[in-house]
Amino acid sequence: MIDQIVKEIREGRRFLVASHQNPEGDAIGSSLALAIALKNLGKEVSIFNQDGVPKFLEFLPRAEEVSRDFPHDATFDCAFIVDCGDLQLLGEGFTQTKGIKRIINIDHHTTNNGYGDLQLVDPEASAAGELIYRLLKEIPAEITKEIAINIYTAILTDTGSFHYHNTTAESLRIAGEMIEMGVEPEKVAHQLYETQPLANLQLLALVLNTLEVTHEKKVASVTVLQEMFRRTGTSKEDTEGFVNYPGAIEGVSVALLFREINERKFKISFRAREDIDVSLLAQEFGGGGHQKAAGCTLEGTLPEVKEAVFKGVNKYL
Repeated sequence: MIDQIVKEIREGRRFLVASHQNPEGDAIGSSLALAIALKNLGKEVSIFNQDGVPKFLEFLPRAEEVSRDFPHDATFDCAFIVDCGDLQLLGEGFTQTKGIKRIINIDHHTTNNGYGDLQLVDPEASAAGELIYRLLKEIPAEITKEIAINIYTAILTDTGSFHYHNTTAESLRIAGEMIEMGVEPEKVAHQLYETQPLANLQLLALVLNTLEVTHEKKVASVTVLQEMFRRTGTSKEDTEGFVNYPGAIEGVSVALLFREINERKFKISFRAREDIDVSLLAQEFGGGGHQKAAGCTLEGTLPEVKEAVFKGVNKYL
């Protein structure tokens, strides 16, 4: 399948690169790495994400080229959908378009539904960034320092700084090669983990006050409300990593973050320890993800949503 994708790249002229809403390091890093490589090959490339680039990722090379406005009047030989298990997760801006001749699905989620004309899907890959690396090697396309920073960030963030279960010898080898290409790990880590606006910590303080530990101390959850964003002048992107705090409690098997979208709609993030597969749980609620990290969106009041989720979690404990 990768040979066919390479053929599309060689023969095509105009490409779109898109990733899922609420993007994180892998979605943005992978998109930028691929887009930069395609541009370096002389291709015309548009990069789309409905929610744009989160503030903590704005340091990435060419981040300013990611557009939140879908180019509906344009036509593309191919659209590369990166780090996205379902086309619906791209948002309405993408799903309403008619100008795409072929869709290429590049992803590593176990819940990927196999959409697209061509697929490069490997749930064993640590990150979509790892798949972009493989593709660039196959073309072959030069991995410049700009590309290397994006690939390194994609893998670093999706492996939880190389301490999640999906950290492999291959992911570490690729990260090492990116360092050889000029990536400075301390600078990337500083941007990702050591640069926090005061408002983010104020938001975290409010969120931690909502901590609940249930199911005989095996489940821990926190909640983020719109009122908290208003009080601190923050937004949803500032909650990146918040779900890890309840997950760090000794004895907790499943960590949850409930984020209010509106009065009757909530985004739920799941994190698992031990042998619980939260991607299956997320799928039950129309979402998806990985065995240890997944998410979904549910409608209802906060008590209703919590009751449904806690009931679902209970089946997996």
